Amino acid sequence: MKIRSNQMKSALFLIAFGIILMWLLDNIRGLWNILLAIIGVASPFIIGLAIAFIMDLPMSFFERTILKRIPNKIKRPISYIMTFLLFVLVIFTSLFMVLPEFYNSIQELTSRIPRVWDNFLNWIETAGFSDKENIKKFLTAINLDWKNIEQKGMHLLRSRAYDWMVSTFNVATSVIGTIASIAIGFVFSIYVLFQKEKLIGQVRRLSLALFPKRVHDRLVYLVNLSNKTFSNFLSGQLLEAIIIGSMFFIAMKIFKFPYAPVISILIGITSFIPIVGTFIGAAVGTLLILVEDAQMAFWFIIMFLIIQQIEGNLIYPHVAGKTVGLPSMWVLVSVTLGGSLFGVMGIILFVPLGTIIYTLMQEFIRNRLRKKNINAP
Repeated sequence: MKIRSNQMKSALFLIAFGIILMWLLDNIRGLWNILLAIIGVASPFIIGLAIAFIMDLPMSFFERTILKRIPNKIKRPISYIMTFLLFVLVIFTSLFMVLPEFYNSIQELTSRIPRVWDNFLNWIETAGFSDKENIKKFLTAINLDWKNIEQKGMHLLRSRAYDWMVSTFNVATSVIGTIASIAIGFVFSIYVLFQKEKLIGQVRRLSLALFPKRVHDRLVYLVNLSNKTFSNFLSGQLLEAIIIGSMFFIAMKIFKFPYAPVISILIGITSFIPIVGTFIGAAVGTLLILVEDAQMAFWFIIMFLIIQQIEGNLIYPHVAGKTVGLPSMWVLVSVTLGGSLFGVMGIILFVPLGTIIYTLMQEFIRNRLRKKNINAP
């Protein structure tokens, strides 16, 4: 009877699971829209938690080391001020190095426009279009109805004017909304950072009140694993950005490539995006150098490929180690899925998320094999 009862429970569970799965697949689009709407409403607080998480890393470091002997009452405000000043210093230093170079590159592009225009005029003269008779023959040959073109152009302007106004208004509203979300998130992050122990205690008590002890312990483990994984990922990506940015700056200065500060900082920033980030930075750098000299742009591509191989295969694994611990194949899967669903932020966030899922699956498989007394390699 007991066996039959267990079989009945298993059958009912499978039937219920199948019904729920079918319902989810049937309503996947609506559920996805609801999820996106919830994320949109909660975006200021999500941004605030992200800011708090990033700032907590240097704050905790300062509190453990430099401010170790300072009383707890003033330790947190001082560590927050130090962290805030550190971020401001990094941002302003980067802008101070990038903006002048960016301004110079714009000036260089602007100065080349007259030369391009002169080349265009020379081509016109060579093609015989400088002669009025040739122009008249050309226009007659293509037989353009200028009145009809004018009418269609005016109709297009009138019909699209409202759409353009609506688009402009939507863009302006979106920009203002984003700025407001960041501002609210920043204020929220201050509350989180200054009261993190109290908040953690409240969440722990709520979890103990709602769930059995076993489930609570599992949730605590999951939160600690997530915190460790994301911290390792951020510190690893930051270290990689510093290493690869410095390598590019030194190499570009040695071989006298133009725009060394702006390109090295750009590659360092874009390297935060796993797999594709450095290629994006290198592509922009190649375009900047191409304005100056096409041959140097070619050698820059060669230098980029060499530095990337040295940094990726020799330096970074020894300096940073496997900070995330996710095999390369699953990194590629995480990046592809994250990029498809949420764009650049998805590419960045899905690598640590993939690591958490991979770690949990490894533990689940080990536990199942242990229960079955199977020693699998």
